[in-house]
Amino acid sequence: MPGALNPANYYEKQIPDILQFVNKRDDALLSKDVQSQVEAVIPLEGMDYQIINKEGQIVYGSMSTSYIKNKRDLYSQVNTNIHSGKYIIKVYPLFNSKDEVNGAIALRYQLNVASANPNIKWIVALVTFLSLASPFLYFYLFAYLFGRRFSKKIERPFNELMTAAKNIQHNNLDFSLSVTQDAKELSQLLHAFEEMRKELKQSLSKQWQLEEDRKDMTAAIAHDLRTPLTIIHGHTEILVEGSKKDPERLKRYLHTIYTNTQRSIQLLNQLQEVSIIENPGFTVKREPIDIYTFVHEKADEFQLLCQKKEITFLSSISVEDASNQFYGDPQRISQVLDNIITNCIRYTPERGEIAWKTVIHHNEVIFEIHDTGPGFTLSNKEQLFKKFYREDASRTSGHGNLGLGLYIAHSIVKNHGGSITADNKETGGALFKIVLPTGKE
Repeated sequence: MPGALNPANYYEKQIPDILQFVNKRDDALLSKDVQSQVEAVIPLEGMDYQIINKEGQIVYGSMSTSYIKNKRDLYSQVNTNIHSGKYIIKVYPLFNSKDEVNGAIALRYQLNVASANPNIKWIVALVTFLSLASPFLYFYLFAYLFGRRFSKKIERPFNELMTAAKNIQHNNLDFSLSVTQDAKELSQLLHAFEEMRKELKQSLSKQWQLEEDRKDMTAAIAHDLRTPLTIIHGHTEILVEGSKKDPERLKRYLHTIYTNTQRSIQLLNQLQEVSIIENPGFTVKREPIDIYTFVHEKADEFQLLCQKKEITFLSSISVEDASNQFYGDPQRISQVLDNIITNCIRYTPERGEIAWKTVIHHNEVIFEIHDTGPGFTLSNKEQLFKKFYREDASRTSGHGNLGLGLYIAHSIVKNHGGSITADNKETGGALFKIVLPTGKE
């Protein structure tokens, strides 16, 4: 039937017709003169053959592979099937006039649909491939459609979670998450995340409120105690000047009172400064400062402070590729230097040395201050500028220091857009470095 698909055993069914032709010719087929007649009978598009003499040698044929090696093989393999890979080889004897085996014909073919239909071999191969691959294709298609549907199902809740995480990262807790009904697990996850957000907001709100209350309390204490301590300070000055009875003892006691009230006022001033600089509305001024004038005036002040402990105070200034003017808040910068230098004076021993080096380099003003004191404990360097921090080893003191001076200095420098660091010099002592931008905002 034209266009019909041959079965897998199509060529095997042709063998009887071929054998009928062979039986009529027998050993006459050993002559190459009849090769064309043989090939007219055998369907070479799907079957190979070879004519073999009684010694097992190939006389002629369409295949060169030798399946019969010698005479012994010939007798043992005739009328049998030889299997070689995907091929089947059938060997049939050729008889002479005395009915003796004088040779053989070997026919080779395959038992599959593709080989049985050589003209449409690629179509058969494709159909076979599709038949074998169809379960995998169905599985892939199912997985793709299911995955796509599932992806759309979870896309919105996951986007909400990522957006929520970014909001929390930026300290924004004023949002809410909608609970999805698409998946139970996702719904539970969103619900848990929403509960966490609520608890976190409540906790942080309490913390922020406590921080605000603490700031208010600090400001109130500084304000309420300033007046009575100032009055005590004034009266002790009068007593020191007008003492008549037991002047030595009276002077010693009054001096103690005077020193402590002076220290109390200093600490309260620091508390008030902390309250001011922590106020969200705090800003520093930006006005021109002549660096030479500013440094020389401050150096004169520090020189007088150092004389009491016989400390040598050295000051230097240099300008590198820049103007001698920069913009900043002179009072606040002066306060920073006061806190740093007084810290150095406190810990520098008598007859020690404090050096202040000022450099204007490009768009920066750099202050480097070092002393010959004990320096800092290396493990505590990162804590030096924290509020209320006081070293417990090398630079500790009994002066009742609240640990606010360096914190205030750090806050003011930060508000100027600069940086401040503290370290130990290789030769000993502490080293402070302050870097301030020179530009006007």
